[in-house]
Amino acid sequence: MKKGWIIALSVLLIVAITIVTLSFTLFTVQEVSINYRTSTDYSYDDKKIIESSQIPYGNNIFFLNKSQLTSNIEQAYPYLEVINIETKFPSSLIIHVKERQSVYAVKNGENFLLLDSQLKVLDKLDTFESDRTNAIYLPIEVQADVGDFINLNLLSNFYDAFLLNNKSREDALSLFKQIEIFDEKNQIFNTVEDGLKLTLFSGREVFIHNANYGLAYKIAKFFAVEKALPELSDQLSDEVIQNSEIHINNFLGPNYTDKDSYFYLIYNGEKVSI
Repeated sequence: MKKGWIIALSVLLIVAITIVTLSFTLFTVQEVSINYRTSTDYSYDDKKIIESSQIPYGNNIFFLNKSQLTSNIEQAYPYLEVINIETKFPSSLIIHVKERQSVYAVKNGENFLLLDSQLKVLDKLDTFESDRTNAIYLPIEVQADVGDFINLNLLSNFYDAFLLNNKSREDALSLFKQIEIFDEKNQIFNTVEDGLKLTLFSGREVFIHNANYGLAYKIAKFFAVEKALPELSDQLSDEVIQNSEIHINNFLGPNYTDKDSYFYLIYNGEKVSI
C-alpha cells in the first residue's frame, strides 16, 4: 500500500515538473502579429506597434497582463483601438486592432481636439471647420490631451442612437454641422433636463428636448418629419418648410413609453399651426 502511494506521488511529481517545464519553455511568447479589422487611413509600422505594447517576449503566455498591453498600444497610437489580444498556442499572440475615426471636434484654447464616437481625443489641430467629411463641431471648451477620454455621455449616446437608425458615420458628418447641449426646466416635474440643438448644413435647427430619454426614437421622428415636410406645401409656404425649427419632445403620462414622441415647428419665434 505504501509502495503504491509512493508510485502515485512520483507520477504526480513528474507531471507537475513537466507542466512547469513546458510552461516556461513551450508556452512562452515567441511570436506577435497585428491583424487590422478595418481599413485604415493612416500607415502603421507593425513592428513599432508591437514594440509599443511592451510585450515581454519569453514570458509565460498564460500570465500576460493584456489590459496593460492594450493600454500601452492605445496610448502610443491614439487612432488605434485594440479589439482583443488573441492567444494562439503554444507561443503566439495576435493583436486585433481597428482604426478610430473622428466624429466630433471641440475647442481647446487656441486649438481644436478631434474626438471619436467614444469621446477619445485623437488629435490636436491648429484650425478646424466642419466640412461634411471631418467631424461635427461642438462649441464647448475642453481641457484634455491626446489619448484622454472626455466625459460627455450625451454625445456618445447621440452617436449610438444615430447608428440605431441605420445611419452611418458618414451620414452624420454630412448632415450635422454643429451640435450644442442645452439645459431646460421641466415645469411638470420641476427637474432640469438636457437637450440637443442640432444645426444642419442646410441651415435648419433641430431641438431634441429631454435627450436622455428615448433618444433613438426622437432621432427617428426627426428623419420622418424632415422627409414629410415637403408634403405640407398645400398648408405651408416654402419659406416656412425650409427654415422652420423642428422641435421634438416626448409625451408625458403613465400610458406613454420612450417610443412616444411628438414634434412641432417654430418659425420666426412663433409656433406653426399645421
